[in-house]
Amino acid sequence: MPHTDPIITAQVESFTQQLVATVEAAVAQRIQAALAGAFGVPQKRGPGRPPKQAVAHVAVERKKPPKQLCPVPGCKNPAAPVFGMVCRDHKNVAKSKIKKYRQERREGKVTQATGAKPAMAKKVKKVTPKVKRARKLQGQYLGALKSLTGADRAKVKQTAAEKGVAEAVKLAKTMKEG
Repeated sequence: MPHTDPIITAQVESFTQQLVATVEAAVAQRIQAALAGAFGVPQKRGPGRPPKQAVAHVAVERKKPPKQLCPVPGCKNPAAPVFGMVCRDHKNVAKSKIKKYRQERREGKVTQATGAKPAMAKKVKKVTPKVKRARKLQGQYLGALKSLTGADRAKVKQTAAEKGVAEAVKLAKTMKEG
């Protein structure tokens, strides 16, 4: 048996005792944390990041929400957040129409699966020819105003107020051509 230095032997024994004491303290701390967690006692917090839990928590399984369908009547495709919660077939539909479809669905006027209106839906009144002409004229007037600037626009507006929208549209067309 080789002869060992007593100083080295003492240092090795001292290190071994410190290591054993550190491991025992860590085990005791983990056991205390596990018991405290099992009985619902909150752990005391010190500075720094809290240690990982000794007891694994039971994962609460979250119920997945139902798949949201495209709001366009009759469409059975799933809605995509990328396209503003409509399907890719209807991603270019105006947002105002999408809003109207959602409102109708909320009120129960349209069924999602078929897109058919239920029997209790309100009937839409037919537009009379007089109203149709008035709307068309109004559209022409607004379009004509859009192409004019400054004094010409003011003159057309004044004509509309004095002589009527039809005369104002005629005046605007002559100004645009000339």
